[in-house]
Amino acid sequence: MKLISRLTAIASFLVLASCGTFTAESYLKDTLPEGNSFNTCLAREYQDRANSEAYVDCNWVDSAQIIEKSKAAASGQTVLPYDPAQVGGILPADVAPLQDARSQLLAALDNGGRSDRGCACAKAQRYYDGWVEQSRDNKLGENGYWLGGDGGPVQPDRVSAEKAAFFEALTQCQAPKIAATPEPQVGPWTIYFGFDKYNLTAEAKAVISEIVSTAKAPLNVVGHTDTVGSSAYNDALGLRRANAVSSDLKANGATVCDASSKGKTDLAVPTADGVKEPLNRRAVVTLCN
Repeated sequence: MKLISRLTAIASFLVLASCGTFTAESYLKDTLPEGNSFNTCLAREYQDRANSEAYVDCNWVDSAQIIEKSKAAASGQTVLPYDPAQVGGILPADVAPLQDARSQLLAALDNGGRSDRGCACAKAQRYYDGWVEQSRDNKLGENGYWLGGDGGPVQPDRVSAEKAAFFEALTQCQAPKIAATPEPQVGPWTIYFGFDKYNLTAEAKAVISEIVSTAKAPLNVVGHTDTVGSSAYNDALGLRRANAVSSDLKANGATVCDASSKGKTDLAVPTADGVKEPLNRRAVVTLCN
């Protein structure tokens, strides 16, 4: 089960203990407008998160803040993800990775994410804000007592879960689109994968359909990975990605001359070892020489 699904399931389980009430509670039960625009999806994502904060964590303070963000998004305002530098209670060592992730999210939003991939980007912003909140709520003193500002109970496992769910959603928010060109594309084509995955998403299958309709020659497929894990593991993962693309190409009538892996040795975005970079998790299809 995907991490996003796990977190959604947690948020849906309402604790029956007495959490009290607060003045904005009625908003949690409101039916928000349907639609796929970024602001509409963001309003719903924030409402769902506010429910989790209120009824799972019994955290009315965070819930009220998130409701205000949901209302602002629903009214058409530009709502930005939390700035970790402005949120108190986060350990200094945790601020830099949060800021880097926020920069990636903002770049994706500004690069067509809000207009082209609204719901995917709204989900990424929802889980980013959750990562920030949980990082603040998990600041502990020497005796194990919580030292953050206003907020809910300490739940150490939620920091890593929110972070992983954010990067999973960010992959879809960043998903590149095939640009319309006056001449048929002759490669290379790039197909992207989720972290540690080699299944073909709907976006990947759309690229494969484009390749099959455009390329009239045998194709070469090379799988790539990010830098998390050993070289041997990533060599194998890259090959599984190449084989997944190759199999689907063949099933759709294309000819494949070779499917191979470069693992983590040929990065699209240079990173240090152990970095989850979505743009490095790919398979590249070219015409055979």
